[in-house]
Amino acid sequence: MMLRKYALKMGIGMIKLKVVVEDKEFYPGNIIGGHFELEGGIFPIKIKRYDIDLVVNHFSNMKEDIINSHSVICSSILNANEKKEVPFLLEIPLQAETISGNKKYSVNAKVLLEYDQVLTEVKPITIKENC
Repeated sequence: MMLRKYALKMGIGMIKLKVVVEDKEFYPGNIIGGHFELEGGIFPIKIKRYDIDLVVNHFSNMKEDIINSHSVICSSILNANEKKEVPFLLEIPLQAETISGNKKYSVNAKVLLEYDQVLTEVKPITIKENC
């Protein structure tokens, strides 16, 4: 048990997280559809929580704002070498500003595991002006 805990803390045999977004370009009012893929490592591990956020980073003042967010609190086990897909939908508000040189949008995923380990991945997206 202790060997497993320390191996996971050092990242040995850790599960893998990948965010898949259906499109790369969106418009205000669109819905971002996608899923994140979890692939088990060499040990079974308990998943405590999933978070998926639509985030805008303002480079002019180094500020990050969460535009839309979903969280799921759970208690599921991801077995060794098991693959699991978790779908998500995030709505882009109609008043979302389109992309410019000083800000960028992204979909951020965070998975909280047992032993307080956190997996994160950031997937950049583009929000364009409506025609």
